[in-house]
Amino acid sequence: MRKFLSIVALEMKSAVRSGMSATLSVLAVLWMLALPLFLKGDGTAEGARELYIRFSLGGVFVLLAVSLLSSATGAVAGERRAKRLQLTLVRPVGRFAVALGKVAVHAFVGSAILALAAAVLAVKVGDPGVCSHVVSPVLPSPAQEAKDMYEAFISDPSTPMEIKRAKKSVVMRILTQRAADHYQSVPTNGSVRWSFKVPAGGETSVRMRFTNQFDLRQDLLGEFICDGTRQAVSNMTQAVLKVPLPGLRPAAGSRVRELEFRNLGGNALMLRPRKDINLLVASDGFLWNLVRAWLELSAILTLLVAAGVFLSAGLSRPVALFVALAVLLTGEVSPSVISQYPDELESGTVDRIGLALTRFSAEVTRPFSSISPLESLSRGECVERDEVIRVLLVDFAAIPVLFCLLAAFLMPRKADGND
Repeated sequence: MRKFLSIVALEMKSAVRSGMSATLSVLAVLWMLALPLFLKGDGTAEGARELYIRFSLGGVFVLLAVSLLSSATGAVAGERRAKRLQLTLVRPVGRFAVALGKVAVHAFVGSAILALAAAVLAVKVGDPGVCSHVVSPVLPSPAQEAKDMYEAFISDPSTPMEIKRAKKSVVMRILTQRAADHYQSVPTNGSVRWSFKVPAGGETSVRMRFTNQFDLRQDLLGEFICDGTRQAVSNMTQAVLKVPLPGLRPAAGSRVRELEFRNLGGNALMLRPRKDINLLVASDGFLWNLVRAWLELSAILTLLVAAGVFLSAGLSRPVALFVALAVLLTGEVSPSVISQYPDELESGTVDRIGLALTRFSAEVTRPFSSISPLESLSRGECVERDEVIRVLLVDFAAIPVLFCLLAAFLMPRKADGND
C-alpha cells in the first residue's frame, strides 16, 4: 500500500505541476456559466432547464474524456520515451501499482472536476422537483418476440422472397431489431391492457407518446382504468402526455399492477408499447439523482482512463491515442450504423463484413455506450440505483483492474524505449 500511495503522490504532483487539473477546472466552470448565453430552448422554463442540464454537464464530461484520455495514453509511453520508466521498474515497486496509481490519479482529477461542475449545476437550476422511476410494461424480450413471430412472418405472402430465402439467423436478427417499433392497434371502443411491476414510491402517472420517426401525431380520446379508478384523457396537440393515476397506490416493494386503456375516439390508436407507454413513479429529489449521475459519469471516466493507460503500456502515445479515439468513436456510431443499414442491405461481401464488424463493435461497447445518466437527469427520470451499482462494480472496479493487470504485463516487454 505504501508503494502504491507513493506512486499516487508522484502522479498527483505531476498533475498539479503540469497545470492540467487547474486548467480543466477553469474551463469546466466557464462552460457551466457561459452555456446559458448560447442555448435556445422551446420558450418554456422546463425546456431550457432540460437543455442546460444535458449539455452543461455533458460538455464538461466530453472535455474531461478527451483530455484525460489524451493524458492517460501518454502516462506510461511518456516515461518510457524519457527513460524514466526503466528506473521505476528496477525499484521495488510493482508494475501493477504503477499502472493502478496512474489510473487512480487521472480518475480522481476527473471525478473532482465533475463534482465541481455538478455543484455549479445544482446552484444554477435550483430545485426542479422530484425524479421519477420509469416503468415499462411487462412484455416478452425482443428475442422471444422475434422467435414467436418468425413462422408467421415467413408464411406471410406479403413477405419479400429475398427475406424468405435468407438465413433464419438473419431474419431473427431483423425481427429482434424491429421489436421496439412493434405497433399495437387499439380499435374504436376497444381496449388494451398492460401489466407493470410498480416499485414503491409516491404519486404515479402514465406517460404516452404520440410521435414516431415520421413525426406524425394522433388524436386521443379515452380513459385509463386501474384499481377500479377511471381517469379520462384526451389530446390533440401534445406529443407527450402525462396523465395522473390517483388510483394507483404502489405498495412497499414491487407489485404487479394492471392498467387498461379504453379507446373512445373515432379512429384506431396505434401505439408502440416498448416506446410509447410508461408509468412514472415519483421518487427522491434532484440532488440525489445528480449524485447518482455523477457516480456513473465518474465510473465511465475511470474506464476510459484505464483503457488509455493499458494502451500506453504497449504503444507509443500517438498510436495509443489514435486507437483509443477510434474505438471510442466506433462504439458511439455503431448503433446508428446498424439502424440505418439493416440486414436487408447485406447484398455484397463488403457489406456483410462491414456490418458484422459494426455489430461486433456495438455488442462489445454496448454495456458502456448505452449508459445515459444525463438523459435521465435532464428529463427528471431517476438514474436507477441498481444501474449505478452495476456501473461501479464493472466500469469503476473490475475492468480498470483488468486493464491495469494487462498494462503491468506489457510494461517490461516495451521498456526499451523504442517508440
